[in-house]
Amino acid sequence: MTVLTHRGAVREANEDALVIGPCTVAGVDMTDPVTLTVPLTSPLVVAVADGLGGHAAGEVAAALAVNRLAKAGAGLADREEITALLERINEELYEAVDGDPRLTAMGTTVAGLVLTPGEALWFNVGDSRVYREVAGRLSQLSEDDSPRHPDGRPLSPTSVVMQALGGSLALRAITPHVGADPVEHPTRWLLCSDGLTDLVSDADLAWILAAAPADDPAAVRSLFTAAMDASGRDNITIALVRYDPRHAHAAGRSPSRD
Repeated sequence: MTVLTHRGAVREANEDALVIGPCTVAGVDMTDPVTLTVPLTSPLVVAVADGLGGHAAGEVAAALAVNRLAKAGAGLADREEITALLERINEELYEAVDGDPRLTAMGTTVAGLVLTPGEALWFNVGDSRVYREVAGRLSQLSEDDSPRHPDGRPLSPTSVVMQALGGSLALRAITPHVGADPVEHPTRWLLCSDGLTDLVSDADLAWILAAAPADDPAAVRSLFTAAMDASGRDNITIALVRYDPRHAHAAGRSPSRD
């Protein structure tokens, strides 16, 4: 898999965070994509969290969410356990506020995968997204918690989300979106915050990925460049996960970092 997280061209800080198995990345800027290979000896959680802009301590909420996912990820076996964990993280964000009023209304979106041989369980709360790419075809798995027209069509990109982990003055229940994605063919999943998808259309995402079918670092770098060229007005976090069911590992090239 290949990952990159960056504050973008406008924001002073990066309120996004990442989790890859037991490892987390929060509050940093990557100057270049980082690629690694992870054996699937147990369920592997990969997720992005996007701290709510305009709220206090979005970066704290995002970091808390990925830390909890890192601790529990290897034990997640089904949709019910993922749902229960996300509900618990939501509660913990409100509990954290009780000890520090400066954190009032902090919140985060989250989107991710729990990958096992033969199956990926996807999940999201908010408008961070999970896409699947098989044989050059890209489709969105996650469900945006964003305002819609009366006929169900999504509104133009907006910073408003209808639900998130935390984000309100008092505890608010959530309904996580969780689904199963059987893996029968070599597959790539794109996980990202809305700092990418608000600026780069699904058609352009698909074109960029198709242009680099075997070079994930190049694809991630091109996705990031496209968002920055379109203003880079928000934090940008991208995780591109590759899995071939013929091999029990999430594949990637050798790690690299500037």
